[in-house]
Amino acid sequence: MIDMDVHERIIKTLEHEEPDRVPTLAQFFDYPFTKKVVEKMGIDESKHLSKHIMYEAAIHMGFDSIWYHYDRIRTHSHKKPKVPKEILKEYNIKSDGVTEWAQYYEGEWYRDGVLKTPELLKEWIAYINTWEPAGDIHFKSFKKIWDSYLQKGLVTIPTGGSVAFASWSMIGINKFAYMIRKHFNLVKELAKALGRITKELQNCFFEKGIDLVFICDDWALKGSTIYNPKYWNEIVTPVYKELAKNAHKQGARLLIHSDGDVSETIPYLINSGVDGIDPLEYESGMRLKPLKEEYGADICLIGNISATYVLTYGTIEDTIEATKQAIQDAAKGGGFILGAGSDILSTCKYENVKAMIDTVKKYGSYPIRRLIEK
Repeated sequence: MIDMDVHERIIKTLEHEEPDRVPTLAQFFDYPFTKKVVEKMGIDESKHLSKHIMYEAAIHMGFDSIWYHYDRIRTHSHKKPKVPKEILKEYNIKSDGVTEWAQYYEGEWYRDGVLKTPELLKEWIAYINTWEPAGDIHFKSFKKIWDSYLQKGLVTIPTGGSVAFASWSMIGINKFAYMIRKHFNLVKELAKALGRITKELQNCFFEKGIDLVFICDDWALKGSTIYNPKYWNEIVTPVYKELAKNAHKQGARLLIHSDGDVSETIPYLINSGVDGIDPLEYESGMRLKPLKEEYGADICLIGNISATYVLTYGTIEDTIEATKQAIQDAAKGGGFILGAGSDILSTCKYENVKAMIDTVKKYGSYPIRRLIEK
């Protein structure tokens, strides 16, 4: 089979056809891991490092694709609704830590949402409906980045917007189930409003000829979904269905990310027309073989190599075997993009991540042959 470029390889895979070989994806390199790669690249750390060094590091490692966070949304912060003092006091929230997304952060860490009453939900839905994508100059700039890295052999897939994650995190996990029970239609309206701005953001990419988009939209924990799956289907599926329909109308593909155990929601993702689900977190019980058997013809499976058990604590030999097993379990017929089951963590060993990629290049060519001796 003739070697494909990275973009062709990914598109072919998402179409559930066999490309030249299994593609690879990195979500994000934690900076300490990027520094490990920089050392191997022979770059002097004392000098100013380019803001794009993570993408250069991904090329050095041999990845085919990586996320590029590009959430260019004008949120009009001067119109942000005020959170009543009694809410701030009751939930121990500092007003200067509340973002336009109605989320409370302490430093870099999310702590809570502030939409604790139906009145606040209504106000914030109206506020979200004033949001708009940033100016066209930003998307022209990203198109140059996209084209530049394609020439270097890396697909920089833009991430932006949110539906499932923002819906629960704007309310806060301590009040989310209550709001669904008591004010279900308002929660649906919140998800719908978030879907609208996400769609408008994605359209700005599609208009520039960018045909792959990711939503980082966490809705699951290690052993379950944050939502009751029934309610997830009623709240999120209609929005995803609209986003997938819009992407496909413009010749693009919609990919969704959620850590945790998403198994109960995969049928709903398929029903909505989503093209791929990432990262199938191994530590949350996600296993490729049964997922491929049940869902592999209908949605692209992405990720799954354990970032902790294998890439951090394992040996090179462990990594090679885990990678070969993943290829054996999920690659036949296309519809599988291999990567870590999370970000590339600061704890991951350089040698293991490199072994993962090298193993794909050695054993991941189509047609897939038996790699694991029974």
